[in-house]
Amino acid sequence: MVTQKPSLEEVINANRTLIILIVSMPIFGMLIAIVLILYKQPDNMLVVLGVIVFIMVQYAVMVFFITKRMDKLGKTEKKNETSEDKNSEVFIE
Repeated sequence: MVTQKPSLEEVINANRTLIILIVSMPIFGMLIAIVLILYKQPDNMLVVLGVIVFIMVQYAVMVFFITKRMDKLGKTEKKNETSEDKNSEVFIE
């Protein structure tokens, strides 16, 4: 029995929330670090918080672009499938 493999678009759409959650895990770690730093209140707290917030914003922007790329990848693959279907219809006729 031969089963057809799911396309990349189907895999990404089925696991989109999980992928975004896994990629966003460092942001949650940075939030926990901020809470611990605020609790301990070290002498260089402002510098450390500034660096962590800067890195967190950069990482959040990267995750945003990754999600946009996933959307674009799905649309491109869908577009390729429809063009292949049209080409196959031309050869059949």
